[in-house]
Amino acid sequence: MQALLIFMARTRKRKPVSYRIDELVVETLAKLAREQNTSVNRYLETHFFKIGKERGLISPEIELIGETRGGDTTKGDDDD
Repeated sequence: MQALLIFMARTRKRKPVSYRIDELVVETLAKLAREQNTSVNRYLETHFFKIGKERGLISPEIELIGETRGGDTTKGDDDD
């Protein structure tokens, strides 16, 4: 099971999507995200991920995808 979770974490990607949403809702989302010091995208992702877990649609073992900008940062410089 642990190997499956690791595999899933490595293969999941963020998918660009678009929705038509009432502009008042868009403005509200921007304010809510700002209060959390995060982007609207991250705010929405976190909020609905939590709801998915609470309702049993997402396994409790699954975690949010981490930061993916900037490429592979696990390889350090060995220039000592």
